[in-house]
Amino acid sequence: MEDVGSSYIFTEGKTMPNTARKKKKLLVPARVQFGIMAFFMFFVTQMIRSNLYIARVGMTDVGNATNESHSNKLNWGEPETGVVLSAFYWSYWITELPGGLLAQRFGGCRVLGFGVLLAGLLNLAFPLVCRLHYGAAAVVRAIQGLALGVTWPATHALSAHWIPSTERSKFMTTYHGSAVGTALTYPLSGLIMAVLDWQYVFYLTGVVTLTWYAFWWYLVYDSPALHPRISNAEQKYLERVIGDSVASHKGPPLQTPWASILLSRPFWGVLFASQGLMWGTITLSMQLPAYFKSAYMLDIRTNGFVSGIPELCKFAFSLVFSTATDYMLHKEYLSITAVRKISVATSEFIPAALLIALGLLSRGSATVAVMLLAVACAVGGASSSGSLPNIVDLSPNFAGTLLGIIKTLTLIPGVLSPIAVSLLSSSFGPSDCWYYVFIISAAIYILCGAVFMLLGSGEMQTWNQPQFKELPVTEDSSQLHRESILYTGPGHPSPQHDTCYGAIATD
Repeated sequence: MEDVGSSYIFTEGKTMPNTARKKKKLLVPARVQFGIMAFFMFFVTQMIRSNLYIARVGMTDVGNATNESHSNKLNWGEPETGVVLSAFYWSYWITELPGGLLAQRFGGCRVLGFGVLLAGLLNLAFPLVCRLHYGAAAVVRAIQGLALGVTWPATHALSAHWIPSTERSKFMTTYHGSAVGTALTYPLSGLIMAVLDWQYVFYLTGVVTLTWYAFWWYLVYDSPALHPRISNAEQKYLERVIGDSVASHKGPPLQTPWASILLSRPFWGVLFASQGLMWGTITLSMQLPAYFKSAYMLDIRTNGFVSGIPELCKFAFSLVFSTATDYMLHKEYLSITAVRKISVATSEFIPAALLIALGLLSRGSATVAVMLLAVACAVGGASSSGSLPNIVDLSPNFAGTLLGIIKTLTLIPGVLSPIAVSLLSSSFGPSDCWYYVFIISAAIYILCGAVFMLLGSGEMQTWNQPQFKELPVTEDSSQLHRESILYTGPGHPSPQHDTCYGAIATD
C-alpha cells in the first residue's frame, strides 16, 4: 500500500513531495457527517426562530393586576409583543441572496457557521435585553434574522461540493430538521417554563447552538479537497461523480450569469414550485393552532400536541420518499427530470386535493381533520426530492445564489399569507373562513406545480460552467508545506489541512 506520508504527486511535469500527514480512517463518511450536522443546524436555527413563540406565554402577564407572584414577567402589551415577534422577519430576507453570493465566493462553511454562532450568542443575551426595553429585544431579533438568512443558500452551496446527484434527495431531508425543531421546541420549552422560568428557554437554546458550532467547526469543510480526514476512496469517488461541475473556492471569483439565470425556463419552473410550496408551508405552520382553536375548541395542551404531529410526519415521509427516489436514480430507472417532476407533483398536487377535502369538511371530526393535515404535511416532505435538490441540479456552481433569489422572493407568501387569512377571518368570521383559506392554498399549489411540470428540468444548465484559470504551481516547497497545497491534477487544487476557518493544521 502507498505510504501517504512519503509519496510523491506528479502533475504537469513537476514532482512535489506529499507532506500531508497520514489520514485517520473515518468511521462515518465525511459527507454523512456533513448531512448530520446540516440536520442539527436546521434543528437549532428553528429553535432560535420559534422559541419566542412559546416563551411569550411565560414572559408577559398582560391584564394581571397582581404581579407579586410574577416578578419575572415583562410589562409588555400586545403591541410590544407583536413588534418583537415580527422583528426576526424584518431582516431575515435581506441576507438570503448576499448569503448565497458570499458562500459562492468564500465557501459556505464559514458563512453559515458564523451566522448561526452569532444568532446563538444573541440568544444567551436575549433575556437581559428584554428587561431593558422591548425595542432592544426587537433589534436583537432583527440581527438574528440577518444572521440566519444565510443558512439555506450556504447549505445549498456546500451540498453542490459534497453531495452527488444520486444522493441529493436524501441529503435534502436534512432541511426538514426545522420541522423536527418545531415539533420538539414547543413541548420542551413548556416543560422548562413549568419547572424553571422563561429565561431558561433562551439559555438552553444558546448552549445547544454553541455545542453544535463546536462540532461544525471540527467536522465540516467547504469541499472534499479541503477535508484533512476524509478517506482517499471517498475523496476520489466525490471528485469522480461531481467532477468539474463546481469550481474551487481558491480560484478567481465566479461571475454570476444574471441574464442567463433570469432567461432560464427551468429556473422559473423551480421558482414557481418553491413559491407554491412556501405558501402552503407558511399558511399551515402559522395557522394550524388558530384553526384547531377556532374550529374545534381544542385546549392549548392538546392544540400544541396535534399541531406538532404534521411536522413529524413530514420528516418521516421525506426520509422514506427520498431514499426511494435516490435508489431509482442510482439504478437509472428514472431520469433526474422525471424524479423531480414526480416529487413536485407529490408535494403540491396531493396536498392541494387534501386541503380541498379539509375545506369541505368544515367543522366535522377533529380526528379526521388532524389526519388530513398530517397526510398533507407529510407528502409535502417530497420537496426534499423535488424543488430543493432541483436548484443544485440546474447549477452546482451557483446553487447558493439561485436559492438566495428564491428564498428572498418567499417574502411574498410570507407577507401575503397571514394578511390573506386575516382578511378572510374579518370577512367570514374566525371559524368560517377556513374553507376559503384551504381552497386558496390548494389553488396556489396547483398553479405553481403546473408551471413546474411545463418548465422544470433536472439537467445542468450550460451557464453553470464558468471561465476560470487554473492556479499556478509554486516552486517554493517551504511555502508549499506551510499552505499544505497538493495538486492531484490540472484544475484540482486540494489544500489538505486548510480548514474552512483558515486554520492550518500542523503535525
